Amino acid sequence: MGATYTSAKTQRFSAPKCRLITRVTVMNRLLSWIKCETDIDALILWLYGGARAGKSAIVHALAEMCDKDGRLLATFFFRKISAKRNNTTRFIATIAYQIFHAIPASRPHIEAAVDADHMIFHQSVDVQLARLIIEPLKRLHSTGFDFKDSPFVLIVEGLDECLGTDIQSKLVKSLAAGFRHSPLRIRILISSRPLVDLQSTFNLTSIQPHLSRLALSDENYPEEDIYDFLKDSFEKIRREHPFASNIPSSWPSIDVLLDLTKKSSGQFIFASTTVKYIGGDSHQFPHRRSDDICRLQLPTGEKNMPYTELNSLYRHVLSNVDDMEAVKQVLGVLFIINPIFGSANAITSADRIDKFLYWQYGKTKICLSQLASVIECDTYGRISILHHSLSDFLLDPSRSHQFYLCRESLLGNCVALALRHMHQPVLDENGMSFIPPLACTFKC
Repeated sequence: MGATYTSAKTQRFSAPKCRLITRVTVMNRLLSWIKCETDIDALILWLYGGARAGKSAIVHALAEMCDKDGRLLATFFFRKISAKRNNTTRFIATIAYQIFHAIPASRPHIEAAVDADHMIFHQSVDVQLARLIIEPLKRLHSTGFDFKDSPFVLIVEGLDECLGTDIQSKLVKSLAAGFRHSPLRIRILISSRPLVDLQSTFNLTSIQPHLSRLALSDENYPEEDIYDFLKDSFEKIRREHPFASNIPSSWPSIDVLLDLTKKSSGQFIFASTTVKYIGGDSHQFPHRRSDDICRLQLPTGEKNMPYTELNSLYRHVLSNVDDMEAVKQVLGVLFIINPIFGSANAITSADRIDKFLYWQYGKTKICLSQLASVIECDTYGRISILHHSLSDFLLDPSRSHQFYLCRESLLGNCVALALRHMHQPVLDENGMSFIPPLACTFKC
């Protein structure tokens, strides 16, 4: 159940907590749509915006509000780096389980569907949706259960992080077709980045009559929101940082807050990364780190490029790395090797990356410790990529410059390592031979 909004895993990956005074226009519009208090009567509302624009924060806050009001039917938060949450294998089962609890009267009908076909969870999404959700709701309605006074919302967050554009498109079409005739007064909120393939899906003639859109543009992220976020975050750093007693009482000054707010350009991704960078190193003075960010200068010719300030911030974070070549190898595994072989074969823990690279145990953790503002590595070595826009940055030489990850070069190194593993396998944590996916490919 790690894909639901209440799970610890979901909250761990959420964007900065959405303040109650922020996003008023967006939240009011979403709530009015859910409660059928607006002239928009669409089955599906697509909430879209750029990477780390704050979609997760809004969706999570909305889920909490709807849960308290008894309007939350179910949630599913896709995450690209999670093998259990970057595909639709568990999607319907997770939704059905939550409906099971949101509408207790549906329980016998859902149980009957599972009892009738024990292989139901191996069927297609369409079959599972029909038998585990739509048909049980219809049977419940036929018993006289009244759905009319209870509009519910089904929330699907981060659809763009579901692997496979064809699978993303299929899921949207399945939900639209399945729920358009449901007796339940349902609203389906889907959030994602506005990727080309998803735009094409939502432009389909079959989807259009059931769809409304809500874009998260700069006007939805006023400077006041980001200023307040920075101010609150820095106050927390002042209280909790190990060097709190050494931080000047005047920090942060209004000028610092205004400068960082301006650099954010209406995007929470810059603000959240900045906060993580400034307060995330227990061996550095936060006020000196904030001065470093304020002094960042944009290279000549980049001032009018998209994400200029973010590019500058990412380059600054990477410029403080001691062994960039080693860090590039780790990043290459995370952003180039893993996507090629899919979630089932992904190397997503620090110790397994050590084994794959034939490194001394702990070296990957040391590498990632210098990137704590953008990539987390917990005490168990589990790796969490905080900002997926980092991948876009690293794979674009016009943005990353000397930090560019050359796909061909890293793949060449990977092939050499895979061949070595075929002849000199190392043992994994269970005492079994650790053979990475590429080596398995050669063996086949």
